[in-house]
Amino acid sequence: MYGKSPLNATSLTSSQDSSYNGTSTQLPERKENADDGKYNLSIIKKTVADLAGLHNNSSSQVSTVVNTKSNSTGNNGCNPITRIVYIKTHKTGSTTLASIFERFGYHRNLLFALPKINHIFSNEQLFSRKFMKQWPAAFTKKHRYYDMLVNHAVYNRPELVKVVPNATYVTILRDPVKQLESAFGYFEMYKGLGLPKEKAFETFMNNPTYYYKTKKYNMKSRSRNGQLYDLGFNHSLVNDTNAIHAKIDTIDKEFDLVMITDYFDESLILLRKLLCWSFEDILYVSNGIRSKSHRFSISDDLRSKILKWNAGDVLLYNHFNRSFWQKVDDYGPDFTTDLEKFKRMQVELFNRCVNQDQFNKQDRRVTKYILNSNHSGAYCSDMVRSDVPYTQLIRKKMKSLSGTTNNVPRTSHKVHAQTHNKTVPKTSHKVPHIHKTVPKASPRRPQTHKTVPKGSQKAPQTHNVPKTSPKALQTHKIAPKASPGASQIHKTVPKT
Repeated sequence: MYGKSPLNATSLTSSQDSSYNGTSTQLPERKENADDGKYNLSIIKKTVADLAGLHNNSSSQVSTVVNTKSNSTGNNGCNPITRIVYIKTHKTGSTTLASIFERFGYHRNLLFALPKINHIFSNEQLFSRKFMKQWPAAFTKKHRYYDMLVNHAVYNRPELVKVVPNATYVTILRDPVKQLESAFGYFEMYKGLGLPKEKAFETFMNNPTYYYKTKKYNMKSRSRNGQLYDLGFNHSLVNDTNAIHAKIDTIDKEFDLVMITDYFDESLILLRKLLCWSFEDILYVSNGIRSKSHRFSISDDLRSKILKWNAGDVLLYNHFNRSFWQKVDDYGPDFTTDLEKFKRMQVELFNRCVNQDQFNKQDRRVTKYILNSNHSGAYCSDMVRSDVPYTQLIRKKMKSLSGTTNNVPRTSHKVHAQTHNKTVPKTSHKVPHIHKTVPKASPRRPQTHKTVPKGSQKAPQTHNVPKTSPKALQTHKIAPKASPGASQIHKTVPKT
């Protein structure tokens, strides 16, 4: 049975730390070569042999014939939840997860809040309704709000609740060491730093403060505590431990599920139960495996430096890693059975849809799966389709719904009106927020992100919010913690 037993807390700056070398942990063993933490083909094949009753067996044991357009009730006879806000975090497998939400909503004609252009609302500014493409003709008298918002947006609760009220909130986090290495390589930050590629990450981490304050490079805001930043934390407070704890408490209250990339399939089982979806609804094909040319090896010494530099993300990850395994415990004894069933379905999906000999390498940063030459039409295409193509399809459908709403099948309003029971009401504005909205005197000006003049020694790229007194930030009584406590990732192991 799964459990949430954290490792003994030891300083990761100590020479005694040998539990993690950047590629393995004392967590339930799961080797992941994919950038997003998903299965690659060799792992899929091994999984087939490991799962009872499937090795060299017929596909009749587990049926994965999926009707992606079905609007039937979910597991246990409940109605699927369809009003969802999903906050994507960078380099956490979030694009693959976004594709799952988009596939579900697209085939049910749900209304999506979309950016004005491409697939990103904003990477630097707190979300604002002003970033949205408006589709007023798509609404009806009984259906006046959007159902889903799943594209990249920096978390800003007061604005989001006005777009998708009474929504279920979901996000995903990744081991901060893996996440920073992945972001540094994928976004090719080394180019702006003017560093030789081979040793660029190690060189950066030898003096990160210098490079962070003096250099201009791609996705700079994601080179320190990037996951907190995606969730709306102000980088100017990065050294304020009380502010970080307050933000974590707010996220804990306001989100229904925080998934963990390092346990992607386990997270999907929790998501399925939360949303009352079917197993078919959560099937996926990874959107990409990061190329070897964009990876960096991580020594124990380098890992310790990352944990200190990313101390805020470490606190964030530790908190939700613990709560994740508590949710697994709360799921009950069916968790393992459901997980194994899902993995068998995943194997069948790959065998049916994915070409195991050829790959799409058009993007030098990632290797992507391609369809089997004998794939079964739309089903496999839907499964392999990634976030950007789905956003394009959804945009076309939103135009169609906006022009001919009455002629397009719609999901019943009762389903959309569902809310998920949560201690803190989703529409509540009483939960303290570290980020503030733009003063009423400037209603048309979206929240902007401070930029730093070239050569400035000030910390760059912070969300533009009014300064808050220390008392306002301390939403709970927690004394400032020493840095060693922030520089350790508490890993969990399954109960034996």
